[in-house]
Amino acid sequence: LMGLVSGGSGRASGSGGCSPSPKTSGPSCLLCCCLPPGYFGPVMIAYAIGLFMANAAVYLMQMGQPALLYLVPCCLGTMTWMAWRAGEMKDLWESPRVIRAADALLYGDSRVESGEDPGAEPEG
Repeated sequence: LMGLVSGGSGRASGSGGCSPSPKTSGPSCLLCCCLPPGYFGPVMIAYAIGLFMANAAVYLMQMGQPALLYLVPCCLGTMTWMAWRAGEMKDLWESPRVIRAADALLYGDSRVESGEDPGAEPEG
């Protein structure tokens, strides 16, 4: 399950997508040092940005706004962009391989015992 915590595909990643090169600098390098690898940290930052946008809209328009109008695009956009960049869109859409394997073990899928990907289509 460590791969699931570290990233969406069930693959454990040691660096969290940060390059160890000393040439890398700027805000993204700072975020890599402060946040654990995976989706949680960047999505929490996106949530804070969306919440700030919702509060700014209420202040500027002097009337209530639906907060989800700002929160959902920020959070889903960040998560989708990160998955696309890491090549994990299929895993994000279908669920991580770790979860599919656990479901297959619990419900008795024979493809797990043979080492095949339980999320793959059966041959035939």
